Amino acid sequence: MPIRRTRRGADRTPLRADADVLVCGASFAGLAVARELAGSGARTLLVDRYELGERQTSACAAPTEWLAAMGVAASIKQTFEDLVVHTPYVTARMQLPWTFSTFDYQTLCALLYEQSDAELEVATVDGRQHTADGGRQGDASIVVQTDRGELRAPLVVDCLGWRRVLDSRGYQPPVAPLSRGLEVHPRGASDELEIWIDRGYVPAGYGWSFPAEEEVRVGVGSFDPRFHVKEPTVRLARNLDHDPVRYQGNWIPHRLRAASADGAFFVGDSAGHCLPLTAEGIRTAFYFGIACGRELRAVVDGEKPRDHALRDYSAFSAAHRWKFESLLRVQRLIPRVPPRVLAPALRAMASDRFVHWAFGHYLRIAPPEFAGARLRGYVRRAGRIAA
Repeated sequence: MPIRRTRRGADRTPLRADADVLVCGASFAGLAVARELAGSGARTLLVDRYELGERQTSACAAPTEWLAAMGVAASIKQTFEDLVVHTPYVTARMQLPWTFSTFDYQTLCALLYEQSDAELEVATVDGRQHTADGGRQGDASIVVQTDRGELRAPLVVDCLGWRRVLDSRGYQPPVAPLSRGLEVHPRGASDELEIWIDRGYVPAGYGWSFPAEEEVRVGVGSFDPRFHVKEPTVRLARNLDHDPVRYQGNWIPHRLRAASADGAFFVGDSAGHCLPLTAEGIRTAFYFGIACGRELRAVVDGEKPRDHALRDYSAFSAAHRWKFESLLRVQRLIPRVPPRVLAPALRAMASDRFVHWAFGHYLRIAPPEFAGARLRGYVRRAGRIAA
């Protein structure tokens, strides 16, 4: 895990800057947005409360095809062809139609940043100035407040996570539609990518073990934010003969939200771009970050005004709603299925035919080829791309 190195005290100097595009949050979503603006001529400013790659917030695993498509394959630590699913009554091994890889977070962030020409500043975003027209009037600059000063840009993107800092209509756990996740990072090694669906660990949710060469990322996620996950995380790690050390946790949104508000764009967890049931949010952060970046580039290139870009990006995100809601229905169903019934169902689902069908459709929710050549007019084809 990276050591905290964010500047403090006298080193945290005042900051006032104007930019063409201001991206708040420099993790998966923010870096994907900035990547799309490379070579546009726009002054793109990335702002994050931590140094680049300093604070990992997930198990850091994604479909290998996505990592290759984003030009970050050098960050891969370990690749898996199978998924092992444990329940109290049966263990099933599924041979995946595509591989899944764990990766080094710092390396991935550095590789993505190198593909952009953005500037990066360390500052904590506290909110924004809300004007009478909500910042929607023409392409007028939006003022974002940080602990180092005010930043201004006509194009502003919130990639700050579930708190949705740049929207006055935020929400708080445990009443919000959020899952709770916690993991530990003990030293060790394994060749198995494993999932536990076991109410002995969590009534509604799952546990995981994601090896990454010299460490194993073991955690528990609960779909019910009221259920605390530290004790089951510790227990799962110890049951796997690992020490529960180097903790990291986060809230995980499981409901899609509006992708624009008050003249600003929202990408990643701030827009609920995290898939329900699996809590996979990295490739969707890439996917919607790319879509947002292409809309911003269209504005920079003079192809459309900001209002049209906001409208088109929102429409693109909303076109995926039915997929998110379908996964959310399954997320709500699984805890109601008796464990003895789940066992034969899992055996049936472990068949090659079902696995290839299910995981093939799952990957198509956010297909990796979307990261390739820039697609002009993709919003007009949103239905076909999302199909």
